[in-house]
Amino acid sequence: MMQAFLRAADGARENIGVVKAYSELIRDLAYDIEDNLEEFMVFVKNKSLMEQLLSLRERHRIAVQIRSLKLRVQEVSQRNMRYNAIKLTPSTSTDVIGDTEFTRNFTALNVEESQLVGLDEPEKNIMELIGKPRESMERKGPRVVSLVGMGGIGKTTLTKKVFDSKDLSDMFTTRAWITVSQSFDEKEIFKEMVKQLFGVESLNKLLEDHQGQLVREVHLADYISKKASGNKVTFQYSGKDDSCVVVTTRNHKLAEYCSPPSHIHQPEFLGKEEARTLFLKKTKRSLDDLEKGDKTKGIVEKILNKCGGLPLAILTIGALLANKDTEEWESIYKQLPSDLATNPSLDALRRVVSLSYSHLPSHLKPCFLHLSIFPEDLEIERKHLVNRWVAEGLVADDTTTRTLEEVAESYFYELISRCMIQPSKLDNMGKVKTCRIHDIVHDIAVSISKQENYAFIHGEHTSNIATRVGIRHLSCVACRKLNIAMDLSCVRSLTVFSEPPELASLLCSSKFKMLRILDLKHAQFAASQQDIKYIGLLLHLKYLHYPKSPNNIYALPKSIGNLQGLLTLDLQKSKVSTLPIEITKLRNLRSLRCSKVRSYGCFDTDEFKPGEWFKDAIDYLKCNAFATADLHMALSSCWSNSSGIKLPRGVRKLKELQILERVDIKRTSQKAIKELGELTQLRKIAVRGRGASKKNCRAFCEAAPKLSTLRSLNVSTKEFRKTAEVLDRLVAFTSPLPSLERLKLKGRLQEIPGWVGKCENLVNVELKYCELKGLEALAELPNLVQLRLKEDAFNAENLVFRKHGFPKLRILLILSHTEMALREVTFEQSTSPNMETIHIGRCNLTTGINGINHLPKLKKIFIRFCRLGKQDMLREEVENHTNHPVLQMSKVYKPWESWQS
Repeated sequence: MMQAFLRAADGARENIGVVKAYSELIRDLAYDIEDNLEEFMVFVKNKSLMEQLLSLRERHRIAVQIRSLKLRVQEVSQRNMRYNAIKLTPSTSTDVIGDTEFTRNFTALNVEESQLVGLDEPEKNIMELIGKPRESMERKGPRVVSLVGMGGIGKTTLTKKVFDSKDLSDMFTTRAWITVSQSFDEKEIFKEMVKQLFGVESLNKLLEDHQGQLVREVHLADYISKKASGNKVTFQYSGKDDSCVVVTTRNHKLAEYCSPPSHIHQPEFLGKEEARTLFLKKTKRSLDDLEKGDKTKGIVEKILNKCGGLPLAILTIGALLANKDTEEWESIYKQLPSDLATNPSLDALRRVVSLSYSHLPSHLKPCFLHLSIFPEDLEIERKHLVNRWVAEGLVADDTTTRTLEEVAESYFYELISRCMIQPSKLDNMGKVKTCRIHDIVHDIAVSISKQENYAFIHGEHTSNIATRVGIRHLSCVACRKLNIAMDLSCVRSLTVFSEPPELASLLCSSKFKMLRILDLKHAQFAASQQDIKYIGLLLHLKYLHYPKSPNNIYALPKSIGNLQGLLTLDLQKSKVSTLPIEITKLRNLRSLRCSKVRSYGCFDTDEFKPGEWFKDAIDYLKCNAFATADLHMALSSCWSNSSGIKLPRGVRKLKELQILERVDIKRTSQKAIKELGELTQLRKIAVRGRGASKKNCRAFCEAAPKLSTLRSLNVSTKEFRKTAEVLDRLVAFTSPLPSLERLKLKGRLQEIPGWVGKCENLVNVELKYCELKGLEALAELPNLVQLRLKEDAFNAENLVFRKHGFPKLRILLILSHTEMALREVTFEQSTSPNMETIHIGRCNLTTGINGINHLPKLKKIFIRFCRLGKQDMLREEVENHTNHPVLQMSKVYKPWESWQS
């Protein structure tokens, strides 16, 4: 009844002040009731009847709490009857939740809408500034162009349009898009620069080289400096190499500090025609239809006059009205701030965003407020957000065939359609991988979160925190000690973006007894065994995510079995080699991501021969904090080089499991491998099979085809640069996987397994170390969109894409074939009719790339660090291509030229 009241109150249009006050009472009461009932359920589940009877004191305490809550409910109800205050008139607008297919194809629409109208001329001006030489040589370093203006005017959108343009890609061989917030992390910025400038493989290699030690800013800066000196971030102008930085800011003084006056651009407000076009596009309405109606005649101009030409205001209001009946538009118009047009200000713009929030459907409001937990400008992964919403209980089971995660994704895309969050990175299927929150929208989320006592941002809030009570969500954005006077007994989520405050001592205390989410994904510290030792005390925990690297956790405690409500367990690149039998008690577990590092530090077998390593072990343990974890991992896994984890018997009990990463087939028992076939809800699995016995491989081949819902399969027999083991016997399935969409195979193959060609839903295939002679089995796949041939995947002189093959292929990547026989890539006529992007790196294509004129939809060709023959012919084909594709070549040499460092 309380939840129903709160939903009705969200749509109320009368007695707003009274409803708000009453809603706060109900909301706090509902929180307390939920906490108390959860505490009671955990008490019942974890104890036998005899144990419950012997725990009369604890049972009495819970009973007293329930009586107290009943009295509070009666009091609140009587108060409303006494004052007769609440008369709700809910909104007539409908809450639309699209189905799965809609959400999957929703991105293109939103990305197109984010490209604001009227940007052609400003884009041209920015390009001229980028190409304009310095007026003076006094300023050292790269040329700097600054865009300055108020929030919401479209600085970032304009800059992104320039960044993605063909003209810029023709000028620059390498470029990066970096966001610097007010509370930025220098190390994370350097990591992002490495990733974007030199590729994700470069970042992974750098982190692996520093495995076992904390990667500091100086390591990253040195790496960038060395790489850039050999491969300049180059801009070619008038025959001279140069670089350019484009800065967007609201701060005029900062713009003047960065750039001379001639290199500063101030975006202008949208004109009437441009504003109207954008508004109608966002609302998905026709001006003619709106002008016909008596109630909507002239409403568009009235709304646009109040928006004052600010793109963010137009998009936000347009997104709001797109979900409203046109009869409600006049009412919305009256709620808009009148001073936005006459005196554009951040305050007025914030009121527009607040209005949009107040009209969100009830199921989206808590999801939006959850975003206040994350720091400004953080790039948030969609899957990370979705799993948190599910764990927090913000997602309703819609009683259809959709999973909770799929329902949560529909919420995610709904917030995008309402301009409350912005798409950042897309995958190759057009789905949003990461998102950001506009800083003004983030300010609103934080402000409302404060008012409703939803989240407390530790490190930003400084006002009288000692008196705060009933904190529900705690976010640590700065490394500061928690105030001991803070009431943390009701905290449901702890999210850390810095070094956690006394984590081990907090977890073993009673302060976080109601904790549901412990999210350390972005935490800046090396987790130790002590940081997981007491995790079994958090009986309500549903989401557990530790930072990836460096990570010195070497064993999951047996008390992990107490967390019977756990939905997500993420412990990647740790030093855990074996999961305890108690993991099988987690019957509600939906996502299990565990992997171990492959390096044993000083105890690596390359440095310590059998029978000799122990001579120096004692001294090493005394002087190195990482040594205990390294030694424990080495002994428990017998120096296994696999990143997989040994699974215990009884894994079949995890009936709700959807994601399982990574399983060590060699060390896992044959019986446990067979049990994998009983995980009927499994959507994604990654296995590592180096050194696995024939019996274990056969057991996996029998189990895998039983996974009828499996969408992603990752199988590897090689994880480092040594001789690859044969992969054939680990993927010798007797039947295809009907639901499979993504396939990764790493290891030597005689040929592509026959069952792969029958997986009609496959859209993404990645091969590595396979040394194949042909791709005929893949050419017939009707829905294959992306093919990635990574290190040594192909080992014949000519890779031929034959006639009528690869009908849906859009993206092709060929990477690191320098030691293989591959010398030529050929596209025959009528092959790959949908090919759009070709990316080739670190190959010896001495005979060239032939037949790109046969790819009618080709848009981009990237070639980096290659020897390439027939370069002039390739340029000529690109120049004469009917689709005018972009050709980018960096560090490309003639066939006879030697490699440069």
